[in-house]
Amino acid sequence: MASATAPAVDRLTDLVPVIQNAEGFPELLTALRAGHSGTIDGAWGSSAGLAAAALAQQTPHTLLVVIAHPRDLDPWSTDLLSFSGLHAAVFPAWDNLPTDRDAGLDETAGQRLRFLKQLESAEPPRLVLATFQALLQPVPDRAQLAGNRRILRTGEALDLDELSRWLVDHGFRRADAVELPGEFSRRGGILDVYSPDADHPHRLEFFGDEIESIRQFDAGTQRSLGQQPSVEITGLQTHADEGEDAAPVSMTGHLCDYLPPGSWTVLVELDDLLEQGKHYLERVPDTRGLFSSEGALRQLVRFPSVRLSGMPAPSVEATSHLRIESVERFSGEVSRVRDELDSVAPARERADAAEGDRVLIACYNDAECKRLGEVLAAGQLAQSDRLRLVTWRGRAWCRMV
Repeated sequence: MASATAPAVDRLTDLVPVIQNAEGFPELLTALRAGHSGTIDGAWGSSAGLAAAALAQQTPHTLLVVIAHPRDLDPWSTDLLSFSGLHAAVFPAWDNLPTDRDAGLDETAGQRLRFLKQLESAEPPRLVLATFQALLQPVPDRAQLAGNRRILRTGEALDLDELSRWLVDHGFRRADAVELPGEFSRRGGILDVYSPDADHPHRLEFFGDEIESIRQFDAGTQRSLGQQPSVEITGLQTHADEGEDAAPVSMTGHLCDYLPPGSWTVLVELDDLLEQGKHYLERVPDTRGLFSSEGALRQLVRFPSVRLSGMPAPSVEATSHLRIESVERFSGEVSRVRDELDSVAPARERADAAEGDRVLIACYNDAECKRLGEVLAAGQLAQSDRLRLVTWRGRAWCRMV
């Protein structure tokens, strides 16, 4: 990164403008804003997260980043936070089929419902991270979700028996004391209910048939978290027939139905996404209700989308080519690292050596930064003020040329 043309780079977030000035990136942004799609190639390791962070800074609303492997969620979250300064909201996937009767009552169901509520809010998350598996699994469509919601207000008169039946019909389990989302308990004129899309349960106190007060409380300590004028309760499912063995109504919606208009999607290594989708669908015993890989892909490309890949990807769309190279693994005596670094980014052949390349070294912690800084202090890079050490725990590091 030549300092004569690139912005000052002192921390990882400073790399975003560098990527935004990369070959073809301005043209790619123009295409996305016009509703078209594009490609970024040459993005591998943590540089893929850097490219996604550069897109997140420019998207009009939400950026959905789709990856293939669940094991990469944490590294990707770290990369996105390091480069963008934004915490990515992770849309979770079920391990088991969401069509199983008990799947509608587990923690993942509540997390997915809370996620949909976030997307519908006045301030949806700007950056969303999901595996392709999570996007093969359906969510309630908007009509289903609206039909499963009920708003209760203080001063409202209602039949407590009717409300209890509504809760049972919408997937809630009766308990002696609520501890988990999807549970409710009733003791005289007091109803405790833990909506699956709520952070804490609510206690409704009745005076006769009238709701006298609503307050949120901590399920573990029973400590009150404050009174509220109303509460919205979301049911997990409805049933086609009455009875204990009634089958749940199938969910037919997709996460993309809830993305705000103007959102963009990023498909990381498309071939890998489709391959993992194929493996998942072959692994589950019953695929009814699930989206096919092609069906999920059609949902994603309803929005302006970017195909992100490490290898060159021939495309007729707007394409940005990132010039990313591998850095040799530093080895041997620690003092030799200084010489190796000076050879990686030599100064230009001019009087002012400060006009050479800038180098950022990512360390795992502050102590490592301090130790390495002491070793490198006598090197050409450090003396010319072209070296910065930062803390970071992402994936494979690389060099931009």
